[in-house]
Amino acid sequence: MDQEPDIIVEDLGKVFGTGDDTLKAIESVSFVVPRGRFLSIVGPSGCGKTTLLRILAGLMEPTTGTVKLAPERVNAGVAYIAQSALLLPWRTLLQNAALGLELKGPLSKARVERISSQVNRYGLGGFEKSLPAELSGGMAQRVAVVRALESRPHLLFCDEPFSAIDFVTRLSLNTRFKYMCGVQNITTVFVTHNIEEAIFLGDEVAVMSGRPARIVATYRPKLSVGSEDAVECRKSPEFTELFIQIWRDLKNGPALS
Repeated sequence: MDQEPDIIVEDLGKVFGTGDDTLKAIESVSFVVPRGRFLSIVGPSGCGKTTLLRILAGLMEPTTGTVKLAPERVNAGVAYIAQSALLLPWRTLLQNAALGLELKGPLSKARVERISSQVNRYGLGGFEKSLPAELSGGMAQRVAVVRALESRPHLLFCDEPFSAIDFVTRLSLNTRFKYMCGVQNITTVFVTHNIEEAIFLGDEVAVMSGRPARIVATYRPKLSVGSEDAVECRKSPEFTELFIQIWRDLKNGPALS
């Protein structure tokens, strides 16, 4: 392994309920994410991806197994992007985008200008003074992405952050998001049910089965065309081959119980 591991998951399991009324959500999940690397996790809806992510982020306790996060990276900053934007309704778009950084200390003029620049880059210019109730779901989710990245996290956990965004905008955001995670050397775990998104973003792609969720395959995408562009990468023959393989993994996996 080239990089020191930031995340080590060993034999993770999660069971909900007690006695005869139990649901086994995750079973025997193990993986390692090296520093600065991007792990995409793809799987069918309802298989336990969000449960896994919440355990990794410390928002839920596992039933079995362990999660080890590099302490110095945790201390330096952790961010979580949920499926819903979770914006504060009394704060403007710009104020919500700045919240993560604001929690770390007073906002200088330079910091506000930097966040304003990112708001523009994510197609939100002109809405800086708008309240969340005045934004579409996709716009609100973009604010959540800016808020997380501008807090300068060292560990980032993402739960389908682009699912509410239209396809064309999503491709553009995928490109921008991958670039930002790379230049900031963020160790990222990104959950999605979109195979194309998983392939483009991930240094490694983990494929999960239906419940109880297990990792049934892992891949390291090596795209010969457009590896830094979410549209151009689709011209790579490796992209199509890997898409078909992951689709088969998902299609042939255990059905949801």
